Amino acid sequence: MNDVKGFLQSRTVWANAVGLLAMAAAWAGIDIGSDDLNSLTEACLQAVTALCIIASTVFRVIATRRIAA
Repeated sequence: MNDVKGFLQSRTVWANAVGLLAMAAAWAGIDIGSDDLNSLTEACLQAVTALCIIASTVFRVIATRRIAA
């Protein structure tokens, strides 16, 4: 792992950014109207967050280059 890539070229960084946005949206408690739709929205945001965490872990494990600061 001697090669270096830019910070924004990292799939791990992008997966974490999307996950953080989904988590922030869930914490903000987006109100859409009906209780059922609000529950569905929250569940979808939590699923996206979980998938992003899994993706960032996989991306870091299979990475072949370091991230330059």
